Amino acid sequence: MTVLTRTLLNVPEALGELVVIIAVVAGFVALHAVLQRRFKTDVLRRHNDVAGYLFSAVGVLYAVLLGFSVVVVWQKYDATVSNVETEVDAAADLYHVVDGFPNQLRDAIRGKLAGYARTVIGVEWPAMAANRDVPDTGANMLDAISYSIDRFAPVDTREGNAQQAALRDQQRLFDARRERLIYAAPAVPAVLWFALIMGALSMVAFCYIFGVENRPAQLLMTAILVGLIAILFCVVYEFATPFSGSVTISSDGWSYFTQRLHDIR
Repeated sequence: MTVLTRTLLNVPEALGELVVIIAVVAGFVALHAVLQRRFKTDVLRRHNDVAGYLFSAVGVLYAVLLGFSVVVVWQKYDATVSNVETEVDAAADLYHVVDGFPNQLRDAIRGKLAGYARTVIGVEWPAMAANRDVPDTGANMLDAISYSIDRFAPVDTREGNAQQAALRDQQRLFDARRERLIYAAPAVPAVLWFALIMGALSMVAFCYIFGVENRPAQLLMTAILVGLIAILFCVVYEFATPFSGSVTISSDGWSYFTQRLHDIR
């Protein structure tokens, strides 16, 4: 069963982030304009050679750090999407293979799987979107399913094969669920955010100590630099938390699974 998991864009939150970016750019540019009035261009230009060398060195280091952060969170986001699809596929496969179990046990396991899917959609996804702890309800359902499969005693080859396949799918489902909960946690630790913010402030500070004859052009360059860094900060933040924010992974895969339950044999 192949499921496409979509990325959803929360427009109000995205617009809010855009407003924040504009406000940050405006604030740094305004501060630069004030400093330009307080310091003469001729005084600042005396240090352009030294400042330019240091700016290049700091810029390379910061570009590596910021680029590395973007790549890491993007890889995590991509892996999270793949893992969500793996979890749905494992649940669908398990729902299918228990057809080889006795009717009563098969119906009980399928009912618990359907309940697990509804719990993921209605309880776990909202909790992850709000950065809250996920309740143990879903885990308890999977434990009950696992117990039913483990204690089942096959009486023929067909039931034995079904149990072996169910055990494999059950393990995939457990692993995918655990990874989903791990991926729901922010990927960027506080110390890295501190380094990113201090690096950004250092880059902007270098813009302030350059002396340029065309001051409006210098303000425009400052605005471009601050805007680019702010946008990349938003990218890092959004992809570091794949289930919350303005860019999120949808639960469409699970919804598709629940809609197709009557077609799975």
